[in-house]
Parts: sequence; C-alpha cells; structure tokens
Amino acid sequence: TGTTEQDALPGYGWTASTEGISFYLVVFLSLLALNLVLCKLLHNRPMIASVLPEAGLTIIVGTLASFIIRLVVKPAEVSSEDADVVDIAANQVLTFSSTTFFVALLPPIIFNSGYQLKMELFLEDFTPIVSLACVGTAISAVVVSVLLQVMVGAGFTGDFVPSFSEILTFGALISATDPVSTLAVFQTRKVDPRLFYLVVGESVLNDAVGLVLFNALSKFVGHERSFVKVTVALLAFIVDFSVVSVGSLCLGVFSGFMSGLVLKTVDMRSTWVLELSLYMLVMYLPFFVAEVLHLSGIVTILFCGISAKRYSEPNLSRITTRHADALFQVTSHLAESAIFLELGLSVFGLQSRGNFHFKFIACAMFACLVGRMANIYPIAFVYNRLQDRKCRHAQSSAGGGDHAADASLAVGRYSSEDYAGDLGTHDLKMGPNTCHMLWFSGLRGAVAYACAKTF
Repeated sequence: TGTTEQDALPGYGWTASTEGISFYLVVFLSLLALNLVLCKLLHNRPMIASVLPEAGLTIIVGTLASFIIRLVVKPAEVSSEDADVVDIAANQVLTFSSTTFFVALLPPIIFNSGYQLKMELFLEDFTPIVSLACVGTAISAVVVSVLLQVMVGAGFTGDFVPSFSEILTFGALISATDPVSTLAVFQTRKVDPRLFYLVVGESVLNDAVGLVLFNALSKFVGHERSFVKVTVALLAFIVDFSVVSVGSLCLGVFSGFMSGLVLKTVDMRSTWVLELSLYMLVMYLPFFVAEVLHLSGIVTILFCGISAKRYSEPNLSRITTRHADALFQVTSHLAESAIFLELGLSVFGLQSRGNFHFKFIACAMFACLVGRMANIYPIAFVYNRLQDRKCRHAQSSAGGGDHAADASLAVGRYSSEDYAGDLGTHDLKMGPNTCHMLWFSGLRGAVAYACAKTF
C-alpha cells in the first residue's frame, strides 16, 4: 500500500502524543548526528574513504541501528490499541516513508544539483543526456520486462508468477536510476566533469521518465485482456509524457525567472534576512506547484535551480548570495544523509520476510544489469557515429584547423581516457571507460523504493 495509516491520519498511533513524536525525533536525529561525526572521521582516513564513500557509511550506520532496534524493541502494529506509543514510534523509525522522501527530502537535493550546475558542460552533452534519459530508460524498462517474462515463463522464479502487466510496471520503476546516491559518490570521488554531468543529467531526467512510465504502466494491471483499456493507456502515456516533459521544463524555467523578477522589482538588499528567507522558498514552491498540476516536480525543481542561478542570483546582495549557496548545499547534504540513513534503517524494518521471493530477486538483478547495458552501449554507439559524421563534415567545410583547436581545448577540460585517435573527431565521443562507468553508475535507490511502496 502506498499511503500508510500514520501518513494518512495525522495524530494517529505514535503521532497522537508528544511522547511518541519526541521519541521518534530523538532516535532519528541522534543517529543523524552520529553519522555526521563518523563521516568527519572517515574524511580523516583517506585510505578508508577511498573505498567507502559517505553514502555507504550512512547506510551501514542505519543498518546497524535497525538491527539493534529490532533486537531491543518488539514489533508493534500502528493499529494495535494495546501497543505502547514508544514501541510504535521505535518501529516507525525502521520504515521509509515515500511521502517524506518525495515531499521533504528530494526537492532540496535536486534544486541544489541544478543550482550548482555548470551550464556550458551540461549543454555540451545535452544530446547524449536526453537520449540516455528518455530513449535509454524506455529501452531498459522493456528489456527488463521481457527478460523477466521469459524467466518467469521458464520457471526460474519458482512459485512466484506475476502477470506481464505487473512485470512491465516493475520494469518501469526499476529503470529509474537514483540521482541521490550517484551525486553523493561522484562528488566525493571528484570524477571527471564530463562523466559527472552525463550521470547527473541522465539520473535526474530519467527519474521523471521512470515515474511517468510507472504511472502509465500501473494502469495496465488488472486489464491485460482489455484491448480498449490497453490502447487508451498507451495513448495516455504518450500524451502524459509529452505534457509532463515540456510542461515541467517550462514551469521550472518560468519559476526561476519570476523569482529573479520579484527580487529585482522588490529591492531587499538592505534586509538580507528577509531577502534570504524569500529566496529559500524557491527551493520548494515550484516543486509543489508542479505536483498540484500533475507535472514532474523533479524536472521542474532541477530547471528552477538552473534558471534561479542565472536570473535570481544577480539581483541578490553579496551576503545573501554567500549564505544562500551555503544553505542550499547544507540542506541538500542533510537531506541526502537522511535518505541513506532511512534506507539503512528500513533493512530490518521489513515485516513480511515470508513474502521475499529470492529467485525473482536474483532474476531481477540479472535483468537490471542487462537492461542497463542495453540502455548505455547502443545509444553511445549511435551517438559516436553521429559525432564522427558531424566532425568529418566540419573538417571538410572548415579545413580542420579551427576545429582541431577547439578539440584541444575540450581535451584540456575533460579526461584523456575518453578520447582516442584523432582529437578533432573524438573530442565529444563517449569512450569505453565512460560507457562502463555509466553502466555501473545506474544505481537503484530511494526513487524505486518509494515507487514500490506506492504500488
């Protein structure tokens, strides 16, 4: 079920008393504080930090805490009248709320990603980013679904035999990579800028594609034999995807532009606290507007961050500019830490252990690897061929001189491992090492988990 009773009915269960709320916050915030201290100690140990990123440490902390809580506190149902409020609150620490994730934690992370984005690098790789995010995600969903259907038909999943519509829905939600984990690991490792923007851009945009696919394909469940309903659902998906993609982008850019216009019209430089307070609202308001309009809040807040950096920041006072940049990064980091901590805590919070289908899980892991491979390498191959043709045309028309100079500048900005042969024809190609990293950076995380909980 997507919405739990405690999410739907405020003041019910552990939220009905100050004691329950306080106990929940004490446990969670204490774990968050402990994790931040451990992350500092991790940074003081470069050898350990080279193999264990902050995200991994946070999940380990959450998993260990989940194990201890499960040993100390007995399982308690929210609906049980005899259960102690503290026991209920302790058990709720071990759950991951999809509502909290989408509403409270995701917007600052995505907004900060757009706000810190270097537009020249993002736009330079805009074609492969959009290709991987849109076409690639659809390819991955189809490949995962077909492979799982074949393995289910062959009996590899044992007694668990889901319908094809359920497999299609699963393929859609599992094809969305997680920008949170990708960002955290890549920022820590300080990877090559081009690889960073390829992964970040694809991760953020394909979340929107995955969510639209998930919402559309979930309508097929229960209507496998109804041709009319299947056809309507397909047409609805095409319309929804077009409207959501274009509408979310336009709303994000418009929101950033309007925030700049307001700050320019209402000069608040003399009251920087009010100015900063108003500016901080941009991190959430467009996201909720998009959700009300049934658009993609993720895409909206990403492009809002990009446009706010371009149109709003020049109209801020210097002190607000410095504080806003720091606050956006701090809020994003705390949200990332909270998400990974919640993921770790949910490991031993799963009550229905008897419903685990390990054969299907193994098949799904294999299908995800193959689906991700079918996403990355064919698109990279086609993009490289188009890039070759474009560069040959540019060389034949311009003699190759200016283009070679541009290529040398590009090589200075990017890692040498992404290029091979003549620099004039390979300056923007996706090399084998880049493709390998894109393949294995397709981590599934909180977005897929939240979608699964809403299904």
